[in-house]
Amino acid sequence: MTDEGIDAQRGARARAALAAALKARLRTEPLDKVTVTELTRDCGLTRQAFYYHFSDVRQLAVWVFETEVARQVRAFAIETGWADGLVRLMLYLRNNRASTLGVLDGVGRPGLERFLFRQMRPITEAVMEQDGGGPVRPEDRVLVVDFYTSAVLAIVLRWVADGMVEHPYRVVGDLEIMLHGAVRESVRRLDARAAPPRGRRPR
Repeated sequence: MTDEGIDAQRGARARAALAAALKARLRTEPLDKVTVTELTRDCGLTRQAFYYHFSDVRQLAVWVFETEVARQVRAFAIETGWADGLVRLMLYLRNNRASTLGVLDGVGRPGLERFLFRQMRPITEAVMEQDGGGPVRPEDRVLVVDFYTSAVLAIVLRWVADGMVEHPYRVVGDLEIMLHGAVRESVRRLDARAAPPRGRRPR
């Protein structure tokens, strides 16, 4: 193995150790109380090693959250469909409540919303594809995906704010009922608007 490969492995192990230490700390204390000194002591690394990878504890928290959520949700959604992908996302948020709330406290609702929007957008695209495909015009396709992603995200964020009590299967089941046919009807109307009037040729 090359020196670069060895360094990459060491870096991955260090980040994983710091991530585990942070998640353990967040089970008993809020993010703003966790210190670099505590984390490095917990996992046997130096402060220099921490700052080589992260500028502060908040950046580590965001990295852990984004890395784990993105990896799990994308893989699961590709394999089993949009509904199971969304359930997987919500189960992760609930099973890692301390990390979720810690990141929410650290980056705020706007930061969490932007991240979740990026993760959920491919799920919404899958909804559209499963419901007959998207609009003809690319700009209409973006409109449909962004609109329904924002709608679903609002439900998820409200669920988080309410304490993540209701089971994700119930929440996603309700969303399936509301979305069934709605996306297809939106696509139909947008395509009808984009089509030239009868008897006239498009310029």
